[in-house]
Amino acid sequence: MDVFKEMRRILKPSGLAIMSFSNRCFWTKAISIWTSTGDADHAWIVGAYFHYAGGFEPPEAVDISPNPGQTDPMYIVCSRKKTA
Repeated sequence: MDVFKEMRRILKPSGLAIMSFSNRCFWTKAISIWTSTGDADHAWIVGAYFHYAGGFEPPEAVDISPNPGQTDPMYIVCSRKKTA
């Protein structure tokens, strides 16, 4: 949460914050909610951080995988800092 609040603090109004992730991780270092959920839930979790940090527009999740179903997935969740 602190990271998202810091992004909000340093972004200019309407500034874009982008968080990217795949399904690759060090399972022994990841938090349990991450390892017990799937890709769609991961996007929801990242979006929830934007929401609960406050000061961001509703986030958008996008699958940017180069070859969906054939390569490792890659996702982004992005949101703009509110102007007021």
